[in-house]
Amino acid sequence: MQLNQELAQQIAEKTMEVLGRNVNIMDRAGIIVGSGKRERLNTYHEGAARVLSSGQRLVVKKEGVEALPGAEEGIYLPIKFNEEIVGVVGITGSPQDVVRYGELVRNLVQLMLVHAFLMQEIELERKSVENFYQQVLGNEIEDHQTLINRAQLFQIEPTVPRRVLVVRLRPFAAQKVNQVTRELNLNLQVDKQRDILLVRGRELVLVKTLAREDRVTRAGEARQVAEEMLASLDSEFSKVAIGVGPEVGHISELHYSYAGASDALRLRSKIGPAEDRIHFSDELAYDYCIPHLDRDSARFFLESVFAEDAAAVFAEPDVGEIIEGLVEHNLNISKTADSLFIHRNTLLYRTNKIRERTGYDPKKAKDLFTLLLAYHIYRYFRED
Repeated sequence: MQLNQELAQQIAEKTMEVLGRNVNIMDRAGIIVGSGKRERLNTYHEGAARVLSSGQRLVVKKEGVEALPGAEEGIYLPIKFNEEIVGVVGITGSPQDVVRYGELVRNLVQLMLVHAFLMQEIELERKSVENFYQQVLGNEIEDHQTLINRAQLFQIEPTVPRRVLVVRLRPFAAQKVNQVTRELNLNLQVDKQRDILLVRGRELVLVKTLAREDRVTRAGEARQVAEEMLASLDSEFSKVAIGVGPEVGHISELHYSYAGASDALRLRSKIGPAEDRIHFSDELAYDYCIPHLDRDSARFFLESVFAEDAAAVFAEPDVGEIIEGLVEHNLNISKTADSLFIHRNTLLYRTNKIRERTGYDPKKAKDLFTLLLAYHIYRYFRED
């Protein structure tokens, strides 16, 4: 255990709050690393050096101060951690007043050291677990047995149903995100033995273990968690959207759920209704393949569908709304017209214009599907 200046200063200040007297903390080299008198920091203390050498307490009276450079009147005691001397604590004041506090203060300092050590161990374990999940989400652990061994090392059950939720926050500010992450851990009652909430890139990621017995109710559980997250974050950020990946049954498949959540979030933010902010990859249906296309493949597809530039086709008023409306209402002309607040004959006229321009008839299911896919690909890949 090392007595660094940050830890030593915290210990000195907390001890002074209890004692009401100046306290100095010296490291193994006899250097003051924590003090109520900050001007004394990083100066050498001969009295501490003697305590470190002898392993015994040292009482310094007023007449003995000159013989000990850097020392003041008071009492100095060795600080032990795991039976090893790691530093010295000094209480400034008349020996007859402060000697009685010596053992009490030393015990208090040593308890603080133990607590700090435990906190460091907990933080180290948390970071190790987080690093493991970061690698799993990125599919960076190629050997299956290595993955299982590491999961078991962290007491993570490999074969339970899980979903990954990806949260996009805007504006993204690291300090604020770290703060809300701590709050979400409390508000959502995240089970640290089964779940983890972490920052990945510029997004929040929740790996959620699902407890319900059947798949349908587990999906409802995931939606409830997403809604709770949305409610908690709405007041903190101007824009919040959540992607929910597919359920997976093994931790080795977790990267599929993460990819699905990311795809759903990215896709629906571009082509979904603006009012929808929770996007399930399970509900992408025919759009599922779009994020897996590269830009060139998308361009070639659109060029094969239309004789002219797709942007020119879809820039026409209502073309996209008509295509999506016909899909939504199962090619029912009257219901589609009502939903678009236009006359039935007006809709028929416009569908005929789409057929003449593209060669695809929106009133035919196969042609309509081609137009819908083209429209969504166009919207997904167009420049914002």
